Parts: sequence; C-alpha cells; structure tokens
Amino acid sequence: MDKICTPEEIEKKRKLALQKRQQAQLRVRSTLTCSPVNNQQLKANKNVARPNKSNNRFNPIEPKNFCNSTQFHSVTGNCYMVSSDRFTLETSLFVPAIIDTFKTISSRIYDPKSRTWNFHLNDYDSLLQTLSKSNQYTIHVSRIPEAVLRIFKKNLKSDNQILDQDLSRIDTTLTDALMPFQQEGVCYGISKHGRCLIADDMGLGKTIQALGIAHYFKDSWPLLIVAPSSVKYHWSAAIYQYLPSVPTHYVHHFANAKDCIEDEKITITSYDLLVRAVATFERHIYGFVILDESHCVKSTKTNRFQAAQRICAQARHTLLLSGTPALSKPIELYSQINLIIPRFMSYEDYGMRYCAGKMSQFGWEFSGSSNMQELQALLKTTCVIRRLKADVLHELTSKKREVIILDPALIKSGTKQMGEMAKLLQRNISGTERHNAIVQYYNESSYARLKAVRNYVSDLFKSKKKCLLYAHHQVVMDAICDLADSMNIGYIRIDGKTSSEQRKLQVDRFQEEDHCLAAILSITAANSGITLTAAHLVVFTELFWNPGILCQAEDRAHRIGQSNSVTIYYLVAKDTADDYMWPLIAKKLNVLNDVGLKQDLSISNVCVTVQSKSKRDLTSYLNTSSSSSQSHDMECSPADSEEQDAAPEAASSTSSDVKALLEADEEYFGSCDWDDIM
Repeated sequence: MDKICTPEEIEKKRKLALQKRQQAQLRVRSTLTCSPVNNQQLKANKNVARPNKSNNRFNPIEPKNFCNSTQFHSVTGNCYMVSSDRFTLETSLFVPAIIDTFKTISSRIYDPKSRTWNFHLNDYDSLLQTLSKSNQYTIHVSRIPEAVLRIFKKNLKSDNQILDQDLSRIDTTLTDALMPFQQEGVCYGISKHGRCLIADDMGLGKTIQALGIAHYFKDSWPLLIVAPSSVKYHWSAAIYQYLPSVPTHYVHHFANAKDCIEDEKITITSYDLLVRAVATFERHIYGFVILDESHCVKSTKTNRFQAAQRICAQARHTLLLSGTPALSKPIELYSQINLIIPRFMSYEDYGMRYCAGKMSQFGWEFSGSSNMQELQALLKTTCVIRRLKADVLHELTSKKREVIILDPALIKSGTKQMGEMAKLLQRNISGTERHNAIVQYYNESSYARLKAVRNYVSDLFKSKKKCLLYAHHQVVMDAICDLADSMNIGYIRIDGKTSSEQRKLQVDRFQEEDHCLAAILSITAANSGITLTAAHLVVFTELFWNPGILCQAEDRAHRIGQSNSVTIYYLVAKDTADDYMWPLIAKKLNVLNDVGLKQDLSISNVCVTVQSKSKRDLTSYLNTSSSSSQSHDMECSPADSEEQDAAPEAASSTSSDVKALLEADEEYFGSCDWDDIM
C-alpha cells in the first residue's frame, strides 16, 4: 500500500524540487557564459541541462494575453437603425476596449435582451471616428448606407406634426364619416405631402382615407385612380358617397384602350388598361395618382410597374394603398417605395441591404431578408402607415380559425400520379423540376379532394348558414356549385370571368337576400375590393401560396360593418400538396412579421379537427412521409362548434425536402393562369 505523505513532507519535497531547478538554471547560465557550446555539442552532451523556457510559455491568464491586440484585426462591426433616431453597432467579438469606447458616448443604451449597444443618430459620425482612431484595436465596421442615413437624418430635422392638420379643405361629408384612426391616416398623408403608402389592415377603410387626402390636394388635380378591374366601380361609388361636392360629370371610367381623355377631373382605370394605353395617360399629366392594391406593381420587371412609373414621375402626389404590400418577400416593397420616393436607393443596394443578396449562376438573387429591424424603421420614418384591426377596432371581435383535416378515406391520394409526384418532391431535384412537380401536384390534389370537399360542404349547407366558400381551381368551384344546385341552395359565384358590373350585382344580392346562403369565390379573383359582411363563416376548400392573399380573402367578412364573430375553416388533406403548402405559408408569415407588415393571420395555434373518427394532430399531418406518420389523440370539439378554444400548437415538418420547398416563391407560378386553371 502506497505511503500517504503529510502536508509537512509535501512542502519539504516542493522546496527541494525548487532548489534543484534553481541549481540547474545556474549551471546552464554558467556554462553558456564561460564556454559557449554550439547546438551540436548541446545535443551530444546529455549531461548539460536545457535552458529554462518557462518564461516563454503562453499564459492565457495574463491580462496582456487575454485581450491581445494582434487578435483585433479580425473584429468586425455592423451598424443598423433600430428606430427613427437610434442605431445599433454589433461587434463580432467581445472586446473590453471597444466597450470602454461605447461608454464614452453620452446617448449610449445597453439592451440586455439582445446584448447590444445603441446610440442616438447624432452620435453616429463621432462614434465611428473614435473607433477608427484607436491604437488599442482594429475594427472594420459595416456602415449604414449613405442613402438610408440621409433619410433618417432629414427626418430628425423635419417637424412632423401629423395630428395638427387643417382638414377644413376637405368635404365635410367625408370628414364627418371618418373614424379617429382614419382621420389620423388622412393627417399622416397630408404631412407626407400626399406621397405615402397606407398599408392598413383589410377592412379599415383605406378608400375613404385616400379620397380625403386627394381632396385636400384637389388644386393639383386631375386625379388618376388605378385599381384592379374588379373594384373600379367601387371607387366611383365611394366618390359619389363621400365627396358630393364633386360633380358627377367630373368622374370618368376609362373603358378600353381606344378611349379618350378630355377635361375630366377624375379618371378611373385598371392596371391592364394603364399598360395598354400608357401613351394616352402620359400625354394627359395627372397631378395626383392613387394606386389601389399597390402590390400589383411589386416587381420592377413587369409592364405594370413600368407604366405606373412613367405616370407617377409626372405627378406631384403619389398615394399607394395595400393591406398586403409585400406578399412574401422584402424585395416586393422596393418598387412601391421607389414610386413614392424616386431614386431613394438603387435596386442592387436595397437587395444587398435588406434582401440578403447573393450571387448565383444567373446573377444576383434577392429572395431572402436581412436587416429587417432597420427596414421596418425606414418604412415607418419615410412613407408607410399601418394599423391592424385588433389595434384600432376594439369593438370588432377577433377571428376564430380552425383547421379541418378532411377524411383520409375520401381522399384519392393513392393514385399512381399522386404517388409519383409525392416521391419526386422528396428527391434532390432542380428548381425547374420542383416547380413543374409542385404545380402538377397542386392541380392533381384538387381532383383528389373533390369527394371529401363535397361531403364537408353538404353538411355545411344543411345548417342553412350564410358562408363564403373559397376555392382556387375551377373544377372545385364547379363541384360546389353543382352541389348547391342539387340541394336548392341559393348562391353567387365570382371568379376571374366575372365582369366588374356583375361582381357588384352579385355582392349586393348576397348582402341583401336572405335565401342567398353561399358565396362561391375564387381565391385570386375575389380576395379584395368586395364586402361580404352578411356572412360570418369563411371556408377555404383549398390552400394558396401567399398568406397575404388568404388574409385578404378572410377580411371580405371580417371588416367594418361586421357585427358577429367571424369563424374561418381551412380544409386540408393529408398526402396532397397541402403537406408542402402549410409550412410554406408559415415561413412567409414570419418574413412579413419581421419587416413590420404583420398579418392578422395566425396558423401556429389553431384548433385541429378531423372528419373521421381517428384523430391526428397537425404534427402528424405535416409529416410528409406518409408511411411513417402516426396518429395522436387530441381533444377538440366537432367542426360545427364555434366556441372552442385554441388547441395545441401546430408543428411543422422538419424533413429536408420540405425545407428545400420553403425557398420556393409564388413567382415560380407566375406563368400560370390561376383563375382558369383546370
């Protein structure tokens, strides 16, 4: 058994070891001083002790090594705005000397949540100069673009008095009809000299706000209103209602490309006619231009944007309206901001700064998102005002959403074509192949779900409740119409083939006639410009790519004038294209929220109900591997219960093929005729 040494013996041995080491060091120094020995002799003489190298060893505890200045060459910093007057500087490494520099700035604020320092914009130049002159460290800072910096600095100098605006110049009929938040919107537009984007939630009365701003600047007329063809007559009706001081003959509907423009004070046209007759509009200079549903010009590459740009370039005031200015990506905002503030920033600079620009074999790609907090501050500072119904209409009840998983027994997902497409999407294929596969899969899924959709809608018709039934494919709309005919249910139908005049007649019929119970609507053709508050039940028999489009469609019923709670049902089918579309919608919602364009659409906490007796939660539904999916019990009320609280949070699939599909965008499908696809 080993002997255990006492503390006294240990201390004695330690001192002896130190004494021997000191003696060895003295012998080496004496040898090197009296008779120098070359390296070969040192190696040959094993009895000569090696020089002591302990002093040359790296000691990480010493302060000089803890923050070694040689490491500072790799420190980088990134500056970005976090509000209208403050910016943040993030560093790649924690360097005490840099933090000490931060503390010399009087406007400094430390955010413990993000662990970042932010400063007042007036200290921007002085802080960067101080950092660059330091001899203790080297830091390379990614600066705020000069164009962006000029906008924020100009805003600091300006005196933006939004609420203190004289509205006496506006028709009293309109001002008397304004709600408080709408009056604030009119004042905001006036403070921006009629150059802004009103991005209020759907159903908050953007039309009346736009007419108020336009009438304030009536000295700049003639006025041009460009809107989707489906809502042209909605604008003329609003003018007659809210601006009775404007004579009827002042208003002119531009009917076709060969139509002429004379001395009318107000011209209303569609985006398609604007493109076809842009030369005619360009010859007739408009001082005030309103672009309704401005997301129609979200791409700078389209003829719509180029025509709008030519007209807006001559206007003193440009007013844009859209409840969903960006349907999925920040790059969609650039064209709209550029119409309001021409040449505020180049397309490439914007894409690099806010869209995570990256180089591909086809050039720069701007499909991502970056510096979202700064972009949100930039939009609020320059030209965008946005309010949600939940913030300004406290008397309007919130929406209730529920996901209905259609009976798997009624889904024809086991066909050869469906199986092949599902397998193809799980492979590592090119973007073009994936595009073709998902479009075909989406098309085939409409046929596969027909029986299950008819089964659900037939039960709905038996309840005799007014409802909005949204679909995308003509075959689904036809099946629902046939079912309504067979059950003697009064209904209206609005799709891409419905003219503007017929749309208004159909809407009036649904709103006024009690026996007209169903509105069978195209998701893309009837998601905006109409009010259907007679119903408080909305059913999506199919999904769609963009959450903004879905939210717009929901708000045909959930808007000013609705006195009842609105319930929305989403019918989804396992082993169809829905497996891929649901997580895609969730991702795009996150992007819109980051940029400050939050949608009143939440799919993370919804009640999930299945038609069949075997109940599965949304996690198993989203699992794209149908062979390995398992059922889980969950508690939820039947589909016809409208008082059920939110069920467990929906989870998304994490398989690699779904992750790849999330990078897809609706522009992949721009070549498809969505209103007539079969």
